[in-house]
Amino acid sequence: MTFCSRIWLIVFLAFFMRCSDNHEADKATLPHEDVDADQKVSQVLGIINNQKSVVGDTLILSFKSPERTTISSVEVILNGKTMKSSGDDLVIYTSGSPTGHQNIVVSINVDDKIEKHILSIEFLSDIIPVAYTYRRIAWFTHDPDAFTQGLFFHNGFLYESTGRRGQSTLRKVELSSGKVLKKTYMADNIFAEGATLWEDQIIQITYTSQKGFVYDIDGFEQLKTFNYSTETREGWGITTIDSLLVMSDGSETLYFLDPESLMEVNRIKVYDNEGPVKNVNELEFIEGVIYANVWQTDDIITIDIVTGKVLARIDLTDLMNANWSRTIDFLNGIAYDPDSKRLFVTGKLWPRLYEIKLLEKKPS
Repeated sequence: MTFCSRIWLIVFLAFFMRCSDNHEADKATLPHEDVDADQKVSQVLGIINNQKSVVGDTLILSFKSPERTTISSVEVILNGKTMKSSGDDLVIYTSGSPTGHQNIVVSINVDDKIEKHILSIEFLSDIIPVAYTYRRIAWFTHDPDAFTQGLFFHNGFLYESTGRRGQSTLRKVELSSGKVLKKTYMADNIFAEGATLWEDQIIQITYTSQKGFVYDIDGFEQLKTFNYSTETREGWGITTIDSLLVMSDGSETLYFLDPESLMEVNRIKVYDNEGPVKNVNELEFIEGVIYANVWQTDDIITIDIVTGKVLARIDLTDLMNANWSRTIDFLNGIAYDPDSKRLFVTGKLWPRLYEIKLLEKKPS
């Protein structure tokens, strides 16, 4: 089928066309008499359930009912926006849609009875991530026994959360020497993960305990604990975005938490132009976007905080290339000094922490 053809089948059939984004939703309301699923006579054509699309694509829905019945109106809801048609088809403009799986709710008025159809569609990002490489600016000593899970920079010092059961810590580190100035140990059954600063408090999460800790930043006094729930039942990375916390769980989902109540208030899905980006790990908020390690890779991605779209992919291959006789683990740990605009990265069990400068890759 081409865009020029208008052949409608009595099965779900999909095609896309690019159109302008100028469209205003009609807010009219349909009657509220719903028909059971096994009594439905109407059909929705033009979109296959569970198909993939790209944010910004224009979708066409077509509607059909048996002879001697009349479709008087159709209402479609996508991402909270309501659109209405009194004809045989409806154009859906998807610009501004979040990435990930979204439901399209179609209510068809057939002879004054409402028949509802719910279709799921997966939106991929319409952005091809910009490719970056790096240049080493400087390196600093890093504790090779630190299984780095979280890292941030504050008032001239690094604050680091390290993992593994029986070895998990929260620590304050002198940047120039790598010397640990202050350290507190977690209980042996705790596997610590990311940590972030909220006002004068440090918020630290854990791997599988679904439990977090709040500390006073000056003395590392534990002020309270809190619980959280994620899709994977895990906690990985956490950072602070203005008045919210953002947490990862090793999937493509990011969770926004209120820092006072520590309750979830929103979530987004991290997608690039090929699909979901899983294993999102340590997080750092830098100049309006989220930087995130992708576990088991040498990549850092940058993420739009509203849509979840991946804006850039930074390749840090061979960053830790010194001869080192001990085992090192994956890249993990991002910290940023907003005053000097310095970017620091390290990894689990790495003997070095690096200051790097990002360089956009030139097309080959």
